[in-house]
Amino acid sequence: MRCHLPNLRRLAVASTLTALLASGCTPIQLQDSSLQSAGDALSAAQELSAGLESQRFLLRSAATFQERGEHEYAREVLLSTAFDEPEPEVADQYLLLSMDSAVALEDREWAADLVAAMPETQYQQYPEDLQARAAQLQDDAYSLAQAPLPSARFLMNIQPELLGIDRQQLNDRIWQTLKETPDAALNDTATSAIGFENQGWYELAATLRQPGMSLEAQGHAVRNWRFNWSGHPGAETVPTELALLTQVLEQRPERITLALPLSGPLSAAGNMVREGFLAAYYAAEQESAQAAVTTNDSAGNGAQVTATRNNESSSDQDTALEGDEGNRRAQPPEPATPSNTSITIVDTNGRPFEEVLPELLASDPDLIVGPLAKDEVAALASRSDLPVPVLALNYAPEQDGPTPAQLFQFGLSVEDEARQIAERIVEDGVGQALVLIPEGDWGDRIASALEERMQELGGIILDMERYSEEDNFRDVSAELLGINISRERAIELERTMGLNIEFEPRRRQDAESIIMVAEPMIARQFKPLFSFYYANDVPVFSPSIIYSGRPSPARDRDINGVYFTDLPWILDREPEFRQQAYESFDNLDGPLGRLFAMGADAWTLSINLPLMQQIADSRVTGHTGELWLDANNRVHRHQMWGVFDEGEPVIASEQDEDDSEPETGEETDSVIN
Repeated sequence: MRCHLPNLRRLAVASTLTALLASGCTPIQLQDSSLQSAGDALSAAQELSAGLESQRFLLRSAATFQERGEHEYAREVLLSTAFDEPEPEVADQYLLLSMDSAVALEDREWAADLVAAMPETQYQQYPEDLQARAAQLQDDAYSLAQAPLPSARFLMNIQPELLGIDRQQLNDRIWQTLKETPDAALNDTATSAIGFENQGWYELAATLRQPGMSLEAQGHAVRNWRFNWSGHPGAETVPTELALLTQVLEQRPERITLALPLSGPLSAAGNMVREGFLAAYYAAEQESAQAAVTTNDSAGNGAQVTATRNNESSSDQDTALEGDEGNRRAQPPEPATPSNTSITIVDTNGRPFEEVLPELLASDPDLIVGPLAKDEVAALASRSDLPVPVLALNYAPEQDGPTPAQLFQFGLSVEDEARQIAERIVEDGVGQALVLIPEGDWGDRIASALEERMQELGGIILDMERYSEEDNFRDVSAELLGINISRERAIELERTMGLNIEFEPRRRQDAESIIMVAEPMIARQFKPLFSFYYANDVPVFSPSIIYSGRPSPARDRDINGVYFTDLPWILDREPEFRQQAYESFDNLDGPLGRLFAMGADAWTLSINLPLMQQIADSRVTGHTGELWLDANNRVHRHQMWGVFDEGEPVIASEQDEDDSEPETGEETDSVIN
């Protein structure tokens, strides 16, 4: 029997499918009032023949519940054993009703089961007037199930009008889902992809995932991809994020003023930041174009560095990209880069930054990098506005009111390290922590950031001990680990019983980790005390303060096994830039090396701030960590993890790999991953 379809244009999914299923498909006359619950529907279905007849009845029941907004009842019906194997005649209706209730109930697990076996073109199986609603439900189900790759495939093969969006919005969504797809899944799919559009999208995503690729290199890659895939929907309507990526080369500042204390008490720090900034600048010039560099001493407190890049303008190139679909030129367009980049360096020693600012503005800079002192950054933050963008190399205290829109703040924030430690221990499942932090304002900042992030993540600080260098560290450790409480209980028991009791103190058993904030000399005393007080099996995590930056295996054996977060500059010796810097400069292992790395990253931020400001989740890989910008224009960092092994710091992942392969006949202790 052929079922004639009613007019579906103005009908909801549930009522539409009720009509479809009722049009001669079953003799049962379903009355809305007769079904008060899912149990009623399932009981009534038992009177029907198992299989197609009962499934049609139950689908009509589920549609009725959905029309009444009773999605819990619909879910109970649709997840019943009656639909362990939906009949082919009703499989499409079953999927659509199931997606409707899964989305309405935000049932992530159910949605994941539905999309796992669903073809990306499922929406095409429904009547034309119902396809838009079916496509929207399918789209919502992918999002709910957090299935980015199936979602990407679905979006690549649908017309934007079906989702009520335009081509720009569709391409933006395709790019976002590809970004969220894990590398392994993307690579597997790319190798078997069929079709011009799909292959083009996968190649674009794979190209921009190359390890260590700078934002500048990504911008060039997007330009080349557009040339190679002329006529592709993504080349004609570039995803917004990638369009911004290509524009960053034109938006980068051409005149930069570096304002630092190069003499006086802060001269060592200021000069090292300057050297790192210029070293990164020269390295970037060598990578992007042939540069003619001259350095001239100028009158007063500064020097000027000028570099000229010999690259063609991009105006004609952009027009060429918009040519007839399918036409290919012989060569891809040259990437656009500024024709001139000048850096003016000014010594700010002995003068408040507010006083120096008019002098800095005299050279008409596009960006000022500095100041370095915290109080001067605070003074800038209290202003209502700034005439040009300023990348300060420190942080002002958090304040309730707004800061100038053009003030950016970057430094080696210990608060970022505290937050990263909280994230690590919660992720590792050892979120019940004991904490040791020094007294003083600096320790207060760490404690505040740690407590806030632990609370956000659901971690628990069992106890926090604040110590000073004059304290007896043995007593501090015993107090932290609950040894003193154990002793007091034994003494009280002796008094109560009037007997001498053999007593072996026990540490508290609820501690899953220890967070130790201590300089190397102090940490070398605390860590053995943890072992002495029966906490040898409790993993210890520390910020970078635990490591001076200079290897000292003989002394650092006492902190073996301690995990610590530190700059990639300190832990990763492989990058070519780092190796070249070590050949040219002395004293890059210790604190000055960290400032050199910060200066290098200040250059990287200088040329990438426009993009980071416009794309909320954009990140830059730097020598001080992975960098990103928050809504208040404060730069945050995510550092690497190291661990002390035989007294030497190694990258934690490398040490984990070594420990995962024990020698024959030997066992190794487990390592926190």
